[in-house]
Amino acid sequence: MLSKIGEIQVLVLVAIISLIPAQSFAEIKADSIVLALPFEGNAKDLSDNGTDGEVEGGAKFVDGKIGKAVELDGKDDVVKINKKIGALEEVSFVHWVNSTGRDAQWRVFFNNNGWKAGDIHYQLHPNKQIEFSIHGNPGGNDTFAKFMITGKEMNKWVHVATVYSAKEKKIWFYVNGKLDVENKWGGNPGVLDKAGIGGWDGQRQWQGLLDEFIIFNTVLEEKDIQTLMDEGIEKTLSIQPGNKVATTWASIRNVN
Repeated sequence: MLSKIGEIQVLVLVAIISLIPAQSFAEIKADSIVLALPFEGNAKDLSDNGTDGEVEGGAKFVDGKIGKAVELDGKDDVVKINKKIGALEEVSFVHWVNSTGRDAQWRVFFNNNGWKAGDIHYQLHPNKQIEFSIHGNPGGNDTFAKFMITGKEMNKWVHVATVYSAKEKKIWFYVNGKLDVENKWGGNPGVLDKAGIGGWDGQRQWQGLLDEFIIFNTVLEEKDIQTLMDEGIEKTLSIQPGNKVATTWASIRNVN
């Protein structure tokens, strides 16, 4: 039986522990990832889809925001996705970008080849804003973030997340883990077809770096996006025992 002093000590200890913020991770499931390119010295897809990218031009792998990143020259470098993923009613793009040139010109994050019904085009518009487009979407093909990658936002790492729900007819743009704008838009699913990351049909090339380019088939919440930004995908998923993506990711980092 505890003495009076012992009881007081226990209560004080419990009170102190309760004041320490617990580390929390977003509940992000590996099976919601449809494309995962960490760019750790290659363009290998670590999702279960195995949709490896094909690097064209003189693209290089250099030190990135987390591990390595791919560096594109803004001329003919591109990462090609040569496999169709399919139509998605919910989709979230999450990635790090560092734009070093071609300010106020088209700069592609991810554009399907061509431009047909359902195609997703996701890029920086010449107006310098982040643009998301679905061909044939009700109310117009295009919608925009408020944030612009120009001026002081050039030559620095920026975390970008774009989340779309055809069911809710809404799109959310997040920059550096915070909501930039929520737009009422859409209603049609978006199609992830054969595509280019960092370029579109030989034009609109990205000049700079891209890192941890991940696409999910679900709507991510702000806390999910903040966790991915702060911790990276490997650490976020590693808390799930036996997670195939996290285990594979770790082995890839050790090799390169």
